[in-house]
Amino acid sequence: MKVLSLGGAGDMGKMAVAALLSSPRVSGVTIADKSYELAQRYIQLAGSYKVSAVEIDITDENKLRTLIASHDLVVNTIGPFYKFGVPVLKAAIQAKKNYVDICDDWKPTLEMLQMSEAAKAAGITAIIGIGASPGMTNLLAVLACAELDDVDEVTTAWGFGNTKMGKKLPFFISKKKLIKKENKKEDRKASAALLHLVYEAIGKVPTFQDGKLTEIEALKEAEPLVFPGGGRPMYACHIGHPEPVTLSRTLKAKNISNQMFLTKRLTTELRNYIGQIEKGQMTAEEVAIAIEDVLNSLWAKFYILWTVLKRFFKFPPMLIALAKGLKNNQKMRVATGIKYQPYGEIDEGMDGLTAVPMVVAAEMLLDGKVLKKGVLTPEESLDPEEFFSRYAKYCRSDFTFKDVVIKKIW
Repeated sequence: MKVLSLGGAGDMGKMAVAALLSSPRVSGVTIADKSYELAQRYIQLAGSYKVSAVEIDITDENKLRTLIASHDLVVNTIGPFYKFGVPVLKAAIQAKKNYVDICDDWKPTLEMLQMSEAAKAAGITAIIGIGASPGMTNLLAVLACAELDDVDEVTTAWGFGNTKMGKKLPFFISKKKLIKKENKKEDRKASAALLHLVYEAIGKVPTFQDGKLTEIEALKEAEPLVFPGGGRPMYACHIGHPEPVTLSRTLKAKNISNQMFLTKRLTTELRNYIGQIEKGQMTAEEVAIAIEDVLNSLWAKFYILWTVLKRFFKFPPMLIALAKGLKNNQKMRVATGIKYQPYGEIDEGMDGLTAVPMVVAAEMLLDGKVLKKGVLTPEESLDPEEFFSRYAKYCRSDFTFKDVVIKKIW
């Protein structure tokens, strides 16, 4: 099977390519990226006969559609998805090719779900939002809710946590090796990931309350998150990810929220920057660059401290789902989380934690494990136990489902 990796030279994309090249089901991978030189350098360093590259501007609809048509499957890591999610999926539907992505913006998620009938008519399956959050958080929520007869509340959350990291994939190329020093002299541009963070922290964001989808202010403080065995409660706030939008379609829960736990200090800093955008004092791009500077500064100062703290103090996993409800007419709480993640080098390994789940979903599609057609969310299309069993192999070859997923019931 021949796979097209859109944005394959980027931080998330190159990790996806490394995982795809290790898959026996994949006969070839085409890196399609505007940074053709970067893609060629990856190919040179990876040394795999399976990989090739093509330069593309994805706003060129005809070229994009033609390129997709020459492949069996599309994996899309080009962000921010509020700009590029809908048009790329539209091209995949027109080319009648299966599709997976890591879309983490809620508004385009709604638009893409509305394209499901067109995808069915084209005879394709498109799995959207199968990264870390959304993606694995959705499947963790399904596992948690399966323990309950009646679900009152579901919380998916992500942030600073203690999750062990696996070994490097065979075709992984570090960013330091990939990007030559002279390329760093170019004018700075805001990263898609941080633009997304800004986007999901502005204005109103979705949540599911009392059986209805509604909107609340982004970054609204939530009750501290408690993960059993995960140390003291973590400061948390609501953030604009798609989980409340999609999980409310499948889970019979009265309340569903998505939350972020990145410490009170960083959350306050983000609120201050968002306030400057709302006052017209800064643009989203300027704020994304400023946040990157703050994170780099803090990380340089506290990396060693954070490493020590994780060793001697308890923290929840980086990705968790919490469910409250009834089991046999008794109140019960269930917590699920990720205790092992694939190797990664970007922001505590978020490249591995985000890109590998997408590749696992792609493999399940290629193996005929997903037969339903249309535009689907992870919880609509993927069996959680099979998914995490496959995911475990990217953490360590001898790992199973139980090695990577925590489940606590109390």
